[in-house]
Amino acid sequence: MKYSLSAKNLVCRNLESRASYCAGLTNPDQTREITSIVRSDSGLLSHNFNQAVTNAVVPAMILKRFVVDYFAERHSPFTLWHCASKPMDEAELAELGLAHRDTLVAMAIEIQRLAADENLPDELRDRLEIVAVGAEQLGEYGDLQAQPFGGTREAPQVRKFYQKLAEIPEQKRSRLKFYLARLDGEAVASGCLFASADALGIYDLETVEAHRGKGIGRALFNHLLAQALHSHHKYAVALTPENRQSAYLDAGFFAVGQVSRYLFEP
Repeated sequence: MKYSLSAKNLVCRNLESRASYCAGLTNPDQTREITSIVRSDSGLLSHNFNQAVTNAVVPAMILKRFVVDYFAERHSPFTLWHCASKPMDEAELAELGLAHRDTLVAMAIEIQRLAADENLPDELRDRLEIVAVGAEQLGEYGDLQAQPFGGTREAPQVRKFYQKLAEIPEQKRSRLKFYLARLDGEAVASGCLFASADALGIYDLETVEAHRGKGIGRALFNHLLAQALHSHHKYAVALTPENRQSAYLDAGFFAVGQVSRYLFEP
């Protein structure tokens, strides 16, 4: 498959912008950039919110000095996102303590071409409600985002991020829009839109395991698409596992490349 480099760059710039924006909300002025690498430190011991994004193959020594040593000194985990088409040397990354987690598919579309289907299945029509999240619901949103991490150290760090976010005036975090799906009043799925300068990114799509396979995640996804259709943005972007592309493809998205994800645990 041939990928559009400019479309993939939209995805990577949105990812980069979101990483620095989220980190800046909890730890201002702690994003640094050198050639081909942006490093964002949230101040939390979280690989979800401490991130480095590369758009080229970076020499291992530079990666070590600028990113790995920085977070290692703080005894903090982080995620490395590698956006370049040419892969990094896996053996070199392993020596630096970076473990390959997965490779995600970058998706993009012109928003005017989106096809959002907000019709709910009959069994959900009178039971499912999707609501925008205010400060008072951010803790609940954080609980859902923390669930996949179970009893690991990451779970309380994720909750802490959203607790901190609830203390920040909405206008200072306005580029993030959060949504909850409630089934019979219970929060069972969550998702987020992030606005960068040139695209609207879809993130955080998560459904409680006991409620997967019921169409709830798809309903929330379509709700986010409907919000995008009413926005001023020209493009929508996302990252998704290869086995979860179908909803995006059905909505009109194109696969525009791949992004590799690596985790560092001190």
